[in-house]
Amino acid sequence: MKVWRVVVPSIAVVLLATGLWVVGGNAWATRREERCDLAWTATFGSLDDLKKKYPKREANETAKHLEELARGTVFDLTPVVGSIGPEDMGLGAEWNRSQETVDFLLAQIAKPEASIDPPPENVIRFLEEKRVILDAIESILAAGPPPQWALDLSVPENDRRKPNALGQIRLQRILTARALIAAHGGHDDAAARALEASWNLNESLRGRPETLSTLLSIAIARFQVGILRKVNVEEDVWGRQLATLAPKTSLLDAFDVGHRTGSWRIWRSAAFEQDREDSWLRRARYLFAGPWFRLEWAHYSEVMRAEFARSKSAPLSDHYSEPPTRKGWSLASVSSIAIPNIRNAFVRADRLVVDTELTSKILEAKHLRRENGRRWPAAIPGIEASRYPGASWRYEVSHDGSRMSITFSRELASPYPSNAKPLPLRFSSN
Repeated sequence: MKVWRVVVPSIAVVLLATGLWVVGGNAWATRREERCDLAWTATFGSLDDLKKKYPKREANETAKHLEELARGTVFDLTPVVGSIGPEDMGLGAEWNRSQETVDFLLAQIAKPEASIDPPPENVIRFLEEKRVILDAIESILAAGPPPQWALDLSVPENDRRKPNALGQIRLQRILTARALIAAHGGHDDAAARALEASWNLNESLRGRPETLSTLLSIAIARFQVGILRKVNVEEDVWGRQLATLAPKTSLLDAFDVGHRTGSWRIWRSAAFEQDREDSWLRRARYLFAGPWFRLEWAHYSEVMRAEFARSKSAPLSDHYSEPPTRKGWSLASVSSIAIPNIRNAFVRADRLVVDTELTSKILEAKHLRRENGRRWPAAIPGIEASRYPGASWRYEVSHDGSRMSITFSRELASPYPSNAKPLPLRFSSN
């Protein structure tokens, strides 16, 4: 009897505490989420408005046609869930044959001179083998409209079918290398056609508020910006197209969609639904841990909102500061791991802005040269201006107007790994 006098009250206390935690914890979490959502809305606008900017849509005919054409090849474009591609894309040996083509592309855009080196024989042979399918792909993409794959922001990003990232980057490397090789051979129309196809394909990624799609579109735009310095195109047309690039805005939209407090259900799906068995233990775990996680997600969401707000208002930069180290495990401590990668993404976006500035100025100079009897203009008003704080561009011309160069006034740190060269911040004509 004495034991029961202790056990029964203890059980009652535990049940009361549990009930208070479940009810009170959820109420507390709801208030935290509401405050956090208000802060997000004040900084970036409402999530509903953002979703209206990217309405639900289905794949268009261009996308479907490209899928059919590329299915089973090394650049299969079949949409994927997560980062897993079709089994047919495991064509490693065949893709390895293209490595010289990729190396040629990267080496040429890393050169500050307008000249293009002769492509290796293996590169010419590989592209000739793929000529039929590449011609067909270019025809579809150049004819337009740009491909558009299905998008539904009501589905969590990890569960959503998205454009095939591996197929896209493989195809883009080949298309842009093809443009360079055509330009080297004096086939300006073919080079412009390959570039237009590449640009339209990248539109399918730029129009999606998804982290992977956005990062990939920035990487591909870097290829295009580098190649446009070396090929003969309609300068005014491409100048207008380059003006549409807004990498920071695209990143902010992608991160915004995935980090608001309402997205805490994504974590719940990953953490609690890995165990597919609908057991009482699983339900109890969710019941007791739910309030804690909601509070943690609200904290994490606020940390990320503050980070994105800083990035939104920050001037162009070539570096980022390390975040403070957090002790213990929580979603807030996880943010200290994620933030360096996020900041590096914004630095890459900033670098693309600077790289695009130089390409735009080159296109402007080429346009004026055509109107000036094939002589580079002695001066170009406003060409020195740059969005980068405290920096400018220096334009110089030879005495006879046969050569010109444009150089950035300062060096910038590379935001890329050591094995990836940034685009040069200077250019010299042939």
